[in-house]
Amino acid sequence: MATVTVLIPFYNEPEPPRALVEALRAQVGPAAEILVVDDGSATPVEADALPPGTRLLRLPVNRGYGAALKAGIHAATGEHLVIIDSDGTYPVDAVPRLLAALEAHEMAVGSRTGPRVAITPLRRLVKGTLTRLASHLAEQRIPDINSGLRAFRRSSVLPYLRLLPDRFSLTTTVTLAFLCDGRPVHFEPIDYHPRVGSSHWRPVRDTREFILTILRTIFLFNPMRVCLPLALVLWLLGLAVFLISWLWGHRVMDGTVAVLVLGGLQVLVVGLLAEVIARRD
Repeated sequence: MATVTVLIPFYNEPEPPRALVEALRAQVGPAAEILVVDDGSATPVEADALPPGTRLLRLPVNRGYGAALKAGIHAATGEHLVIIDSDGTYPVDAVPRLLAALEAHEMAVGSRTGPRVAITPLRRLVKGTLTRLASHLAEQRIPDINSGLRAFRRSSVLPYLRLLPDRFSLTTTVTLAFLCDGRPVHFEPIDYHPRVGSSHWRPVRDTREFILTILRTIFLFNPMRVCLPLALVLWLLGLAVFLISWLWGHRVMDGTVAVLVLGGLQVLVVGLLAEVIARRD
């Protein structure tokens, strides 16, 4: 049984990841398991298109990046898992450093903060904004929340599998889950190469899913971090409506004020109940 398994999710890339597998094999050695998960590609990856000794897991239909990784985690034989995208954007020479970091951490993330990072301006803006939001809500600095290159212990991630989504937000969810649960996470600066082929990133849909994933995960592990600020906003709006209507309109808009104040109270109560449930779980 291998002690290291490298998972490569693959979907509709121009070429099979043969060169990537060969480069990874040179980094992790002959004893490591390399598992390619074909997520229902239009042209399936054939086993003979990969170097000898490579495992191939085919999913019959496209289920999403996260679903492919979860299937790979279940199928892996190694305790130390590495995930890396198949598009050639991540440096394979960072893999040994990530595995070494697992000696003292439960997850090591390849943080795209190195000197050579090829990310489009729009994607950099969106990613930076949402990463700052996640850092604020998680109360920890997160250099890169959704990197597709990371290493973790299989036994550490298995308890979270039922929480992990089937799409691209899996990496975001698992990062926040580990951090919010107090598990040690190491961020290793890496470069990020230009992508080969077209990107599967959809700005509007994926950004919306990214925001919802951050809020959902933080609410699951630290509900008051979401609910308390929202309750305060509603109460401040209620106070503002009260003062404006009283000072300038000479009458209080009591209905609007009551709705805002009670709405804030309801949000706070929901947060407190969720906090009790989260602590019990």
